[in-house]
Amino acid sequence: MTDRLAVEASISEGIGLGLKVNLLSEVDGPTDLAIGIDELLFPVESHLFGRDSQNLTWVPGRAWISAAQTWEFLRARGAVTASPTTDGFEFVPKFALETAFKWPIALGWEASWEDATFRNSLGLSVQIKDLELAGGLSEFQSWIYRKGAFGFFNDPPSGATDGIGNPGWWFSVKWDLPRLRAVQPAPMPVVKCPATVFDANALQPVVDLLQQRMLRADVAELAMRAESEGTVDPVAMAVLRRRILAGGASARQALWRIALDETGPLGERKQAAITLSDEPRESDLSGLDGLSQDPASSLRLEAAMALGRLNGSGAIRILTSLARDPEEMVRLAAKSALQTAATREK
Repeated sequence: MTDRLAVEASISEGIGLGLKVNLLSEVDGPTDLAIGIDELLFPVESHLFGRDSQNLTWVPGRAWISAAQTWEFLRARGAVTASPTTDGFEFVPKFALETAFKWPIALGWEASWEDATFRNSLGLSVQIKDLELAGGLSEFQSWIYRKGAFGFFNDPPSGATDGIGNPGWWFSVKWDLPRLRAVQPAPMPVVKCPATVFDANALQPVVDLLQQRMLRADVAELAMRAESEGTVDPVAMAVLRRRILAGGASARQALWRIALDETGPLGERKQAAITLSDEPRESDLSGLDGLSQDPASSLRLEAAMALGRLNGSGAIRILTSLARDPEEMVRLAAKSALQTAATREK
């Protein structure tokens, strides 16, 4: 949970400070769920309702909960905010749409129903590592429409007593907090002196290390056979792959480390991916997503063929991205897999 904390400062007619906690991160999938509080210093837009943001008798602060769903290029978000009032709490529903390209820049639109008034805002955000800078135009409809006519209006209408319907602006800075504790490297296995009584658990680190070395040797042998000038024996290759996969979950983890290591030999990485694609699983989606973005087109092709054997929205999302790959063979494999998935659904 400490890895999903963020603080945010915003400014308009006042300055606000907020805290956000991601309960379910979009890194884990297409869904996002978050809770937070904001406007802790002063209410940023209290002037829109005829309130004095400097009057500390009115307690600032607002709690909220939001849920989002991301598709290929678009993200939809719904939220409910709760603000303290003299009568209790005021609940405000919100809805937003924003772009979801793999770029550091996003364009968004948000609408809400507050104080019996329809409000909406248009904004632009830029992601710079752990910082997100955003700004936009609040009450966007009042910038372009007034008294039945379209135009560009950057001043409040005459006779206005509060800010509702007035063109406004906002700017915010969000910072994803770093981890509270640094991740320690995995300890190297230590071989202890033999005990007087045989202990299988004491020898397990040695067994794991030997298994990983044997697996790497088997993958290297697969790569050597595949690149040899002689005729490749498919039966021998299949038997060797079955022997590797017999190692269970630990063997699959070791294969993914080899396949995703961009500094390793391409032939060994490809053979590790082919071995994994013989029996793809839902747990392989994160690894297949990484292969779909690999610089080597042969690995992207293996990812497309493996995804074609899986069902579910996660596989379809990655295949949809591969269908626009610059390499023709990758595009054809991804489109064929998408067609097969559509046939299965029918």
